[in-house]
Amino acid sequence: MAVSIIQLIFMNIRKLKYCLLIFFFTNLFACTSNQTKEVKTTQTEITEPITELKEKEVVESKISKNELIIYQKSFLGLTPHTNIKDYEGKLEKGLLRTGEGDFDIFNIKDENENTVGYFVPFGENEDKVGSVTVTSELAQTEDGIKIGDTFETLLKKYPNLKVFGSEIEGYTQAIVENISFRLDENHYNHQLKISEIKKETKIIEITIQ
Repeated sequence: MAVSIIQLIFMNIRKLKYCLLIFFFTNLFACTSNQTKEVKTTQTEITEPITELKEKEVVESKISKNELIIYQKSFLGLTPHTNIKDYEGKLEKGLLRTGEGDFDIFNIKDENENTVGYFVPFGENEDKVGSVTVTSELAQTEDGIKIGDTFETLLKKYPNLKVFGSEIEGYTQAIVENISFRLDENHYNHQLKISEIKKETKIIEITIQ
């Protein structure tokens, strides 16, 4: 009887050891699995913000470019002959040097503080917006004409345009309605023929008269 009790005790000890081993390996596997999940979660959290930032930068870039449209009567909200004080955009005083003299101007700034054009004020108190000249290569007319385009491109878009030179500076321009396209070519005769302008000559400024 005593032998049976001892045998029973040893059998229970063996079962207890077996249960402890199962419990140990079960917990070890669970810990390893949780660590793997934590690593995967961390990687996902890092990746998502970077993707969102890139998409945001692309959208902001497109918005900035699309805002620089040269309309028939305005650019960035500036319209010739209106009061300067009424303009809600960004302006900076500057100086324009030409063959006809030096002129005080207002440089036009975009939302990123880049100079994209200018105008010479006029009026009794120089409080009016003069002709608005655009200098940014990112700007374009409603028809898609921009600085850097050739005279040939301009002529295809506006076959009835007129061209003029200037006696003092040789300032050459092509005019379509109230928009003037300055060309990178000098002509000192006021009246010009289209055939006198080289087709590869590029536009260097666009002005709303």
